[in-house]
Amino acid sequence: MSATSLSPQSVLTKPDSLVSPVALNDRQIHITFRFFSRASQVSFKFQQFLKRTLDVAGSSVGLLAISPLLAVIAILIKLGSDGPVLYKSERIGKNYQPFFMYKFRTMGVDADAKRDALREQANLQGELFKLANDPRITKVGKVLRALSLDELPQLLNVLRGEMSLVGPRPLPPDESSLFAEPYTLRFHVYPGMTGLWQVSGRSKLNFDQLCALEMTYVLDWSLINDIKILLKTLPAVLESRGAC
Repeated sequence: MSATSLSPQSVLTKPDSLVSPVALNDRQIHITFRFFSRASQVSFKFQQFLKRTLDVAGSSVGLLAISPLLAVIAILIKLGSDGPVLYKSERIGKNYQPFFMYKFRTMGVDADAKRDALREQANLQGELFKLANDPRITKVGKVLRALSLDELPQLLNVLRGEMSLVGPRPLPPDESSLFAEPYTLRFHVYPGMTGLWQVSGRSKLNFDQLCALEMTYVLDWSLINDIKILLKTLPAVLESRGAC
């Protein structure tokens, strides 16, 4: 399996190519037809309604329940390094809609400026950006990342309807442009705080493995599978499985 590169413009401005017979081979047409055919079913739409209900309830209750923890983390970040408590980064959501995803800041304020240089040094062109020992991460940030506590503000994105509790990994525009047909089906569902990638290795996964997992999630989606992933997430986090 290979997910060949597409330019950002072709991926982010031409989603209609997903259903174009000219652009797809027979296998890709079958996969795409399977997805959209299932998505039109009444039972599927009802499950999607329940999924959104779970997202709203879970994010609302979650934010209230962990508000003292959020306050403590905010204080530690301010004491640990200069800069804002929250970090917002552009991501590509459902139907190719961009949005700003919130996280607790785990890096220095100049982290984004150093990203391209670090990518080139690590020879990561055409791959997802990930470094085992990223020099931009602060001391407090290392702890937050190991326990995935930096991702808790994404509950705001879930509550706002930009993300789901469970879904494909939310990626920035440059990395979103790496996906070719039929893997762009990931952009027809909401990205998630957790997903198969979270409970299957996270940063240990290469790009092709991420594509395979997300295609499995999208094509075999059910509310029961989402609940199973949620139940597997806490053990994966506590084990720091694939944290980076």
